[in-house]
Amino acid sequence: MKLGMDEDKVRQRWYGSGKVRWYHRMGSKIFSSVVALRTKLYTLGLFKTHRLKVPVIVVGNITAGGGGKTPMVIWLANHLKSMGYKPGIISRGYGGKRKVEPMFVTANANPTATGDEPLLMAKKTQLPVMVGKDRVKAAKTLIQNYPVNVIVTDDGLQHLALGRQAEIVMLDAKWRTGNHQMIPAGPLREPLERLNTVDLVVFKGYMKQQHHYEFAIEVIHQLNHAGNTKALADFRNRKVVAMAGIANPDSFFGLLSAAGVPIIKHPLPDHHQITAADFEPYKDTLVLITEKDAVKCEGMNLPHVYVVKMRVVMPNKTSDALDALIQKVMS
Repeated sequence: MKLGMDEDKVRQRWYGSGKVRWYHRMGSKIFSSVVALRTKLYTLGLFKTHRLKVPVIVVGNITAGGGGKTPMVIWLANHLKSMGYKPGIISRGYGGKRKVEPMFVTANANPTATGDEPLLMAKKTQLPVMVGKDRVKAAKTLIQNYPVNVIVTDDGLQHLALGRQAEIVMLDAKWRTGNHQMIPAGPLREPLERLNTVDLVVFKGYMKQQHHYEFAIEVIHQLNHAGNTKALADFRNRKVVAMAGIANPDSFFGLLSAAGVPIIKHPLPDHHQITAADFEPYKDTLVLITEKDAVKCEGMNLPHVYVVKMRVVMPNKTSDALDALIQKVMS
């Protein structure tokens, strides 16, 4: 199964040999002007930036789509906790349909309301997570209700109303900044020069002489049955479908292929509201899915579906740079 034709065309235009037409360039100029004006208004103080009682570390990107933000937020929050700090997480909760704003995310919350990524963060950190379209309000609500002394925000680099003490930009090592053009001609949310103003740039995927992290498969377990695990070898001589509703599904597919698992690729749109119907065509086939998609499948009885639990492998150089940044923020 392929993604929608429009999405394929956009990806080709941004990252491949797809043609950038005159109206894309015109739209890009308009978007660039709006971004520059908005930034100027914040710089001049005409738009208010809210400073909070605790430090804020933004993990964001300058490109549209995934750059490995969520795994970094999870790693960073857990790392802060291991250092004795009391972190909290805020997120926009993209894809969530909530009646309450902002909303506290528990580990057993409904992903339809919270969004898939915040729920995954709550599960993997056991820390307070607050979602809301207004990140300032979400952060203030978090501080008022929980004894946090540092906030990690998932995305929000461009949410200039929220003051911050540090900015970490994530980029995908494969896609990087694409054709270096602004939306809609390219994937950039902000000009490339913005990278010169952030504290740290970290790539998802190996990047020589650059800060980066990689993924490793930690364990593969049956959906909704974490104790029922299978070894990688069990999938190597079988027909296996790999399904992923993430921004860059090729990273998931590539990880499995590199591990020697021959897969049939089944990409889904990012934040896709996955249901049992998505698995129906493969009821007689083993299916591997991501942890992000698994949080939307709780309660489903699908014994042929397995979850690939991954861990972040952080090189010492990058870990040391993050430690130095934490020390600077928390001092």
